[in-house]
Amino acid sequence: MDWPNLREIAVFIQHCVSTIGSVIIISGVLFCFCQYLYYIFSGKLASTQGSSINTVRLNLGRVLILGLEFIVAADLIGTTTTPDYYDLGLLAIIVLIRTILTFSINRELMTLNKE
Repeated sequence: MDWPNLREIAVFIQHCVSTIGSVIIISGVLFCFCQYLYYIFSGKLASTQGSSINTVRLNLGRVLILGLEFIVAADLIGTTTTPDYYDLGLLAIIVLIRTILTFSINRELMTLNKE
């Protein structure tokens, strides 16, 4: 197996992992939106003093973290296919921003779990 084929395989894997992360985020957002609508129309949102909304927020946060982890993994796989240092630096900045975002969402989830 020669190197161009390995590069194409790595790019394909990167796109697959990135797509999985996007599907996780989109499906999680839709699920949490449906959960939110259920709480609104059933009257449970007003009667439980915010615990229902915290449940929706926790679920959404967990889904966002999982999806972001997949997307970061795809970006890390992408580092094997970057041809120059400019693209590698840009990719590093994107991974750093997503990692900070994941960290801040995780802290928010820990705060919500304590309440």
